[in-house]
Amino acid sequence: MPIVYSADADAILSTGVWLGPGRTNWALTKEQALVAIGKLRDAKCILLGGDVLNGPGKNFSHTYDNWYFEPSSPPSPDDLSLSAFKASYYISDYPVEDAYFVLVPRSA
Repeated sequence: MPIVYSADADAILSTGVWLGPGRTNWALTKEQALVAIGKLRDAKCILLGGDVLNGPGKNFSHTYDNWYFEPSSPPSPDDLSLSAFKASYYISDYPVEDAYFVLVPRSA
């Protein structure tokens, strides 16, 4: 499989379910996503946002819920922690327990 984001980010996200080849990303449970957010932050990846999907029973279809983070210009060291906080807050607060989450990281 080709590298999607970076070797580090892909290794972290690959704890989820691979959605490829049509959608090049992974779907993570709430618990997996929250753990991945911390690991991505530690790997110096800014989370640009993410999407919410229905579970495997609905073929990982989109709920059309999402969030995004706009990094500072020029980049700020705070972007790492702020993007992780925003993603964690959104996912923790998401009302559907069996939702899956797609994270979109970028190296800082």
